[in-house]
Amino acid sequence: AAAARRPWRLFGAMCLLRLPRITQALEKEEEEMAALMGQIELEKSHYSDHEIRKLEEEERLRRRKESLYDDDDDGAPGKTVIMAQDLEDKWEQKFLRFQAAPRITDADKNNNRTSLDRKLDSNLMLLVKQKIGSQELWLLP
Repeated sequence: AAAARRPWRLFGAMCLLRLPRITQALEKEEEEMAALMGQIELEKSHYSDHEIRKLEEEERLRRRKESLYDDDDDGAPGKTVIMAQDLEDKWEQKFLRFQAAPRITDADKNNNRTSLDRKLDSNLMLLVKQKIGSQELWLLP
């Protein structure tokens, strides 16, 4: 009868999880497999629209040099045409200016365990230190 009179004690917990922000680094075998798959894909791929345009432009330039090219195919005179090679050069310059952010952050270097900007390739779970009885335990909030 005494146990029945005890009030209920409800406890709850919540799991706060920060998912990875970047992919994990590939293992050696995964890198080899990715390179192999990339090579197979390259060998079996078809020309993209950009590659077809570039080939057509190269053929047009070759015919123009041989004086077999008819200038009427260009469309309106004085029209500015951006060649595929010019686009590729522009993209290459943009790529060379790009710098990827480091995978290891300042929080990783300083071992700052309170920052969300650490261990970007791993799950992070929020734990809090609670005193239960005489023990201090790390538990879900």
